[in-house]
Amino acid sequence: MSNKLALLLAAAPVAAQVCTLSVAGLNRERRVTGEIATECPAPLHSAPFGNWGVTSNFGPKRDGHQFQGWCRDSRVCDNNGSCRTECRDGWYEWNSCTTRAEFRPPNCTLYNAEECTSQVSTQGINVMGTQTVAIRVRCPIDTNNDGTADAGGCTDVKSYTHGSNFMSVYELDPVTGDQLVQSLYFPPTPVNLNCTVGSCPPTGSEWTRPFRWESPEVPAKVHAEMAMVVNSGTFSDPAGACRVLLTVASTVSAASFQPVVAPDSLATVFGAGLTDSTPARVFLTGADGARHSAGILYSSPGQINFVVPATVTVGEAALAVESGLGTRAIGAVRLAAVAPAIFTADGSGRGNPAALVQRGSEFTLASEPVVVTAETYLHLYGTGIRGGRQAVVVRIGGVEAPLLYAGPQPEFPGLDQVNVRIPQLLAGRGAVTVELTVFGVAANPVVLVLR
Repeated sequence: MSNKLALLLAAAPVAAQVCTLSVAGLNRERRVTGEIATECPAPLHSAPFGNWGVTSNFGPKRDGHQFQGWCRDSRVCDNNGSCRTECRDGWYEWNSCTTRAEFRPPNCTLYNAEECTSQVSTQGINVMGTQTVAIRVRCPIDTNNDGTADAGGCTDVKSYTHGSNFMSVYELDPVTGDQLVQSLYFPPTPVNLNCTVGSCPPTGSEWTRPFRWESPEVPAKVHAEMAMVVNSGTFSDPAGACRVLLTVASTVSAASFQPVVAPDSLATVFGAGLTDSTPARVFLTGADGARHSAGILYSSPGQINFVVPATVTVGEAALAVESGLGTRAIGAVRLAAVAPAIFTADGSGRGNPAALVQRGSEFTLASEPVVVTAETYLHLYGTGIRGGRQAVVVRIGGVEAPLLYAGPQPEFPGLDQVNVRIPQLLAGRGAVTVELTVFGVAANPVVLVLR
């Protein structure tokens, strides 16, 4: 799929369908240096060990040991000789009052790193919080018309980031209230995803270090690395907007089958499952964002012929085919001010033109050999021409033919007509090529046999 088509499809209107991600914030490599004074007031606090928790952009504070510390489940003593057994409940805590003399170094029962001057968590990766994020996506799409969705849904979510991240570490106490230790700020942690239409496998970001601290800004007391994981992703359509499998349709000129059309011209959409038991509708959303309804001339499950709205803006446009069950197909359309094309006798865009030859009041088909006289005229039928009718040039066998008329055919919407006189000097030339240009833009060449 081309980048332009992918962009146009990504901009297609969506309803309530979402890809729901489960995302979590993680921390690791936790350590604490310097003085901490969050549990020092006696007698209500239980210094020296405290239960530390975290609030972050992944979840609120909670007494759940989100910032797990260290514990040796052993007998510890302060510098005054008072001893007790700590961490018997298996919780991993921190020495949260290092400013009081009895809890300072060199008491190694209250520190575990850097020669009894630092505290380092003995636990590994810890989860700060998990959130559910719903991202609006397109309905599932079958881009190659094989009956299986291979785009839309969760494939629309190529990556996810939770924005700038923060972690505020508190000493938690239900009686005296929580006391802030320090806040850390981290850069965004984007996660690249490789989702299918229906789901996303688990994956994670790179680990990052903090770039700023607060309360205080300096010195940095609390250190940790932070990352984000996407645990899962699941496509859902709770409103039932995706009642049919979307396909990708291609739009071409109805005459030449080239992938460029003009406003107020005849176009054809090819695809699969374009219609059901209800009438089909075609909409074009131009480069300016305006949505236009197209006039349908013929519709079937594999093909729809329509008139390109005259007011649609030239450039890239998004096409949507809708029916009673909702949107059935989407695609990209290239629009130019002129897109000259000539209808042919066999409908292939090649060979003899679907044209008339006039001599006096007599008309014959141009698919038959043409007897050239001084007053032999060729009536070509095409589309995408009227936007440059003043700049139409027709050459037959390399000879410019006098132009009599170029513009809309008065009976059929979107159909153009070009009338020229066949130069008499071409009599007897046999098979010759008819070339039509508008502002130098060439239509599909066609062939006449001249006698």
